Amino acid sequence: MNIVLVCLNNYQDYITVNIEQLIKLKHKNIFVITHSHLFSNFEKFESKINLINADLLDESYEFENKTSLDKYFRNGFWYLTSLRFFYIYEFMKRYNVDDVVHLENDVLIYYNADELIDKVNKQFIYVPFDTFERNVASIMYIPNKDSLKVILDNYDFSKSDMWNFSVITKKTGIIQNFPIFIKNNNLNQEQQFVSNNCELFPFIFDGAAIGQYLGGIDPRNQPGDTRGFINETCVIKYNNYRVWVEEIDGFKKPFIEIEGVKVPIFNLHIHSKNLAGFV
Repeated sequence: MNIVLVCLNNYQDYITVNIEQLIKLKHKNIFVITHSHLFSNFEKFESKINLINADLLDESYEFENKTSLDKYFRNGFWYLTSLRFFYIYEFMKRYNVDDVVHLENDVLIYYNADELIDKVNKQFIYVPFDTFERNVASIMYIPNKDSLKVILDNYDFSKSDMWNFSVITKKTGIIQNFPIFIKNNNLNQEQQFVSNNCELFPFIFDGAAIGQYLGGIDPRNQPGDTRGFINETCVIKYNNYRVWVEEIDGFKKPFIEIEGVKVPIFNLHIHSKNLAGFV
């Protein structure tokens, strides 16, 4: 698998913790799409990662001219969260890269992404959903540029990334779930939906709510100790389950107990940005 991170306009220092974790997990193909003026922030990883100059990538979709997303809130947060997919597409097209796992910069994984390669169907893109209508692209599998092009061809330039993929799924059928829970008879229909494909993977994935529960939320949203936070939108309420972290072979690894079964968690979305506390 090829790991792709995107760092546009704003340098986020916690991305280095993410990269260190990826290297520790023995990932060999790590790509960081960023601007040339930010290259110096990645010097210590010079021999371990591939820096891709965002300034040299094409802009075939003219996203900047078409979008109506807010370009000013938190230095362009909503604008940049959608813009990243267009850069990833241009990167995959230019360098002929397939089998991409894209991580948001505050998302830690706890297993080598190669463990996913024989479990995904390469006809589909995979992303976590936490309701029928909302996805959280904290972690995303993209088999090839053509699959991503289907998404971008149907992208609503007026909506954020969190509300685009559900509509595109209904239109194209190209997106599948990374399950955020395990199906059981106690779940309602929407909870069953966000657990789709749980039979394919030996772990569940975190859209945002598990990392928020364990580590709290972005202090810009609410200052102080917010550990134990319950995501108001996610239909799985993780506070109703035992969630914990163990140290195994030099790694902190998260687990959840569901119906008496210990289930590994593949990734955590560290919304608080305190990634160092979870490695």
